[in-house]
Amino acid sequence: MAIETDKRVFIAIPTYNEEATIGDIIERVRASVPQFDLLAVDDGSEDQTARILSRLGVITARHVCNMGYGRAIQTAIKYSMRCGYDLLITLDADGQHRPEQLQAIFEEFVRGNWDMLIGSRRLGRRDSEGVPLGRRIGTSLFSLLVRLTTGKRIHDTSSGLKVIGSAVFEPLTYWHFVDFHAEAIVYLLRQGYSVGEFPITVERRTGGRSMYSTVSHFKYPLKTSLMVLLGMVQASLTRRER
Repeated sequence: MAIETDKRVFIAIPTYNEEATIGDIIERVRASVPQFDLLAVDDGSEDQTARILSRLGVITARHVCNMGYGRAIQTAIKYSMRCGYDLLITLDADGQHRPEQLQAIFEEFVRGNWDMLIGSRRLGRRDSEGVPLGRRIGTSLFSLLVRLTTGKRIHDTSSGLKVIGSAVFEPLTYWHFVDFHAEAIVYLLRQGYSVGEFPITVERRTGGRSMYSTVSHFKYPLKTSLMVLLGMVQASLTRRER
C-alpha cells in the first residue's frame, strides 16, 4: 500500500553529455512518479543533452561549464531550499538507475524518518558479476573508510540514487563536495544525522561515458580518502559553530 504524504518531493537529475539516455530517463521518471516535481542539472554538456531537455519541456538549471558532480548536486539542493521542498531525490542520467524504484525508496525514507537514504547496489548482494575488479576494491575500501571514521557501515558509498531530507539541505551547502559520495556521508554522520541504505537493482550503462577511467581507479581512492579526512574536519567545525 502506497504511503500518503503531503511532503513536497523534488527529483533532480545531474547530467553531463548524456544525450543517448537522458530522454528515456525523463520519460520513465514522469511515468513512474508523476506526482513529484523534476529538475535536470545540465553540468555544461557539449552534446545534444540541452536540446533534448528543452524539447521535453524539463525545467533545467544549466552550468555554463562543467563544474563536476558535487556542484551539480549542490545546485539541486539550493534550488530545493529556495522552492521550499521537503525532500530531494537524486538520480543519475546514464540509464543505470531504474526510475520505477523511486516510489519504493521514497516510501522507505518516510517510514524510517531518515536524513539521507542511499539506494544501495550492494546491500544484501553477494555476487559481483560484471563489476570491474578496481571498482569492487574501491567500493570495499570506501565502505571500510566510512565505518572506521563513523562507526557505521555503508555498503555502497558511491551510489547516485539518494533521498535527501530538508533537515540536511543547509548543512550540505556549507562546504564544496567534490563527488558527494563517501565524504558527504562521513560529513553527515559525524554531525549526528541519520544515513541509511535501501536495496536497489541497476542496469548496465548503454551510452555516454563513465566518469571513472582506468587511471581514476588509482587516483580516486587517494582523492576520496583525503576528502573524507577534510569532511571530518569540516563536520567538526560546523558542529562547533552550530
